Amino acid sequence: MWYKIDWNQFAVNMLPTFLRKPVNSAFAQLFLRAVISIYIKWVKWRSLNLYKLEHTGQVCSLRKSLNDNFDSLERRIYIGEGNAFDTVYIYTEAEAQQVYINDTIYLRTEGETADTGLDFIVWVPLEVFNTEIHGLKAHIEFYKAGGKRYSIFIING
Repeated sequence: MWYKIDWNQFAVNMLPTFLRKPVNSAFAQLFLRAVISIYIKWVKWRSLNLYKLEHTGQVCSLRKSLNDNFDSLERRIYIGEGNAFDTVYIYTEAEAQQVYINDTIYLRTEGETADTGLDFIVWVPLEVFNTEIHGLKAHIEFYKAGGKRYSIFIING
């Protein structure tokens, strides 16, 4: 590729042919140490930007990038719908609504029910939530589409 440069070979090639001795070559390579250091930083920066360009705010792409960065071994992070649970309403006697409760009712927070106003929920393990919550939020903010609302929940388990 155009950006892959062998700087040691470059230093030798820039010497006139009658000065291409081992001592002169080493001396020329010594002058390029700072350039090599900047070049290595640039290559890392380039690969990071290419990685960012390869991923989008789509669910599959966002999930992959989150798992790559925050849970690369077990890959437990996933993205769910904004409607986590359906809401069950229990009426008072004054409302005169009959609802028969046969199943177990779980009390849920407003953030977990269907009227959350969230577009998606990111489910993460507890250890990721405790240690890297700010990086996780910044990562999601970078990739999510504008106007999308989300929340981060901990995986029970």
